[in-house]
Amino acid sequence: MISAWARSDDELKELSRRGLADFIFTNPAAAVENSDLVVLCTPVGSMEELANRMAPGLAPTTLITDAGSVKACVVDQLTPILGGNYVGAHPMAGSERSGLGAARGDLFAGAPCLITPTSRSNPSALARVKLFWEALGCMVTIMSPVEHDRVVARLSHLPHALAYALMNLVIDTLPEGSLHLAGGSFRDATRVAASSPELWTGILTSNGPEVASSLREMSKLLKSMATAIGDENPDSLLDFLKRAKHHRDSLPLPAPPETEEAA
Repeated sequence: MISAWARSDDELKELSRRGLADFIFTNPAAAVENSDLVVLCTPVGSMEELANRMAPGLAPTTLITDAGSVKACVVDQLTPILGGNYVGAHPMAGSERSGLGAARGDLFAGAPCLITPTSRSNPSALARVKLFWEALGCMVTIMSPVEHDRVVARLSHLPHALAYALMNLVIDTLPEGSLHLAGGSFRDATRVAASSPELWTGILTSNGPEVASSLREMSKLLKSMATAIGDENPDSLLDFLKRAKHHRDSLPLPAPPETEEAA
């Protein structure tokens, strides 16, 4: 049996309409009563409040995990509330779309999932959380919450920040209407700038030190690249581009998305 809680009445109605949950609740504590497993899938900034609200309904044996994009602050906030049966996780799946309309049956197939236990995590809870995400098709890696935030700042948070920055650069520096001239490379590079600004404001600020550090590192690389181009140093530029291409070519191909009919 699946019980669901959501922040808005519209989301609850859509859950019910699509038959995605057996029971629908507006009270978080009621939603988690008698649950074997609870998964928090809300913006990271709202998880602490939600954990406090649902805690009275949790059984001592209930397993809890989450899908938040930032881990250190979330784990620090939730562990004192939820105890050792809570184990943080971050499935690296999804797209620039959000909400139930973006759901796919194969969303987690082959996706990395970073699990972030601490010294307070129950070993049995860690093992069960790992099995849960693997059962959804994820490829699990275990690391500390701090290491997670450092890695994900560069693999996910920085690309989103750069996509937003590139969009604003074009808007601010080119004549009105220039966006209609954009080709595939611009669309690919800015795809995630279509993501929710509210959601990503919370993610970027919650992982602020690591995101800021990665932006400074990127700034140094861009300055080095600009120098090579400005000084007409093709050998240096070629080495820079070859190194990037070599490692980009080593990335595994993503699984094809489900067709609209299959979804």
